[in-house]
Amino acid sequence: MVFVHEFAGDYRNWEPQVRYFARRSRTIAYNARGYPPSDVPETVASYSQSRAADDIAAVLDHLGIATAHVVGLSMGGFATLHFGFRHPQRARSLVVAGCGYGAGSSGFVVGGREEIGRPS
Repeated sequence: MVFVHEFAGDYRNWEPQVRYFARRSRTIAYNARGYPPSDVPETVASYSQSRAADDIAAVLDHLGIATAHVVGLSMGGFATLHFGFRHPQRARSLVVAGCGYGAGSSGFVVGGREEIGRPS
């Protein structure tokens, strides 16, 4: 189980959940890109929803985990949602809470085929 934090927090915000779920499952909370001790790139191009989703996959890869339940709040919820779009085979389940901060109304393309979130 992987916990992805909100904009105003870090991995420590998940401490009660990690303590509870660690009784039965391998449980991971990490700091997102831009939050020390994770990398803090200086260029804006180093940050995107695609990168945030791929960073979740990179954490799993680094730990040798093929699939996981992924839980995200706010910024982390949006990253979790995009993880599900970009890496559906790796998601055992997604919990997306408080998602949609600052999201524009235009659609986006997943896998070069499907438009999602486009207004009708």
